[in-house]
Amino acid sequence: MEPSKEILPTEVKSGWTISRMLARQARERPDSPSLQWQTEEPLSYRELYEHCLHLAGGLRKLGVERGDKVAFMLSNSMEIVLSWFAVNLLAAVEVPINIHYKGSWLVHEVNDCAARLAIVHEQYIERFVEVDDQLEHLTDLVVVGGDAPGITGGKWSMHTWGELEKAEALEEPVETRYHDTAGILYTSGTTGPSKGVVLPYGVGGNFAQGIIEVAKLTSDDVNYVVHPLFHGNAQFMQVLPSLLVGARVSLWPGFSASRWLEQVRSCGATITNAIGAICNFVYSQAEREDDADNPLRVVITQPVPADIAEDFERRFAVKCLEDYGTTEVGVVTYRRLDEPLRPGSAGRALEWCDVRIVDPETDELLPPNEIGEIVVRPKTGGIMMKEYNNAPAKTVEAWRNLWFHTGDAGRMDEDGYLYFSDRTKDIIRRRGENISSFSVESVVSTHPAVEECAAIAVPSDHGAEDEVKVCVIPKAGEELDPAELHEYCAGRMPYFAVPRYIEYISEIPKTANEKVRKNVLREAGITPNTWDREAAGIQVRK
Repeated sequence: MEPSKEILPTEVKSGWTISRMLARQARERPDSPSLQWQTEEPLSYRELYEHCLHLAGGLRKLGVERGDKVAFMLSNSMEIVLSWFAVNLLAAVEVPINIHYKGSWLVHEVNDCAARLAIVHEQYIERFVEVDDQLEHLTDLVVVGGDAPGITGGKWSMHTWGELEKAEALEEPVETRYHDTAGILYTSGTTGPSKGVVLPYGVGGNFAQGIIEVAKLTSDDVNYVVHPLFHGNAQFMQVLPSLLVGARVSLWPGFSASRWLEQVRSCGATITNAIGAICNFVYSQAEREDDADNPLRVVITQPVPADIAEDFERRFAVKCLEDYGTTEVGVVTYRRLDEPLRPGSAGRALEWCDVRIVDPETDELLPPNEIGEIVVRPKTGGIMMKEYNNAPAKTVEAWRNLWFHTGDAGRMDEDGYLYFSDRTKDIIRRRGENISSFSVESVVSTHPAVEECAAIAVPSDHGAEDEVKVCVIPKAGEELDPAELHEYCAGRMPYFAVPRYIEYISEIPKTANEKVRKNVLREAGITPNTWDREAAGIQVRK
């Protein structure tokens, strides 16, 4: 009997840590281009590594050590990637915070991870100042883009990004292994605040290795990044795989449908990602004869709508590689480059993961084409999340029966191709963001004129995503203008979570156990009594 073969050998997984990746590329391809802002002159791999060593030295001078959590609130920029790498060179833990968070949303994540130091762009400092009395652990702020000593308010020691850059470089990175904790990324909860997903380097590597293998990524590729770098998609499915193979990464401020193709051409991108409704937005642009004249060969899509998938590939002369995954387990299914398009399919499982469809009540395996819950387990160690931070009960619940339960519904055909159906969790998906209905309700319910409320997803005009609707019972005798309630929400939650639709109702349907029957509210959808901010001519401030 032949000995069993490790699917992902230790030497492969060991190379996934940030310190080993940067050191190896600086040694093997020192002068090759690595990371650039839009079309500016890129840093070479040697320059990237040396820059991060200086930043790491500056963070160590501020007391950052192995295992410390370092939060950052930074928009897409060179600084957010450099912060991520510098933190990991110290064997510390990156905790990227959504730049749209404020108030209780911000407080929860910074306190939950117990970050003592945060790296924050000057435009977001006021958000920290507004809640400084609620931030329990934070003692130091590093300010990007401003003069830290000149910033007033807050109770912290203030430092500038320039101080880190000028610091004495770290002699060598702190040793890390693929199963060591690299980051905590927060994902929306369904019955409570967002959960911190504790990720070893192996999860980032799992994400990255999938891209490298299915997209046949090489050092000749250029990755065009417009998705937010405080999310795992841009970090682990674009930046990390590209740098692991010695490719070039072009970072952009954000997505623009009208400039997408122009930007792809200007940076020479051969690969990019398109999540949420991005494919729809790009496809809806006026078609031109030269749309296919671009350097792209692959777009990683989550998903491309089935009704436009074939024509999207034809029009832009690309392959759309659909996938399915979660922050906790990485991307576990893909369409391969040499496989024909199956509209609506998220591909088949990678060889290092088991993916099944089970009865959501019994976990019994379901037959092909029957809809059930998507569950996942690894075939090798260290490639999925360690736990939910400070939430052992939720960790055990998610991993019951030794399978990770995604909370998503889908089916699998006879050939093993996965088709995502719906979310069994009470999550609203909008503009590429997962929105916890609990968090929306927590804000709306604090309005003095609101008695009770329930937030639900309703279909968007833009295809495979949602809009937020909140159903509200006003307090007796109170009159509340929907525009006033909308403004109240806009000042207290991220722009993407602010409800588009508001409807006042007399009763919220519930079960005998007092659980809200959101399926009833979803079935009602948009009614003649629903207020719509777009119809009212109101825009949300970012």
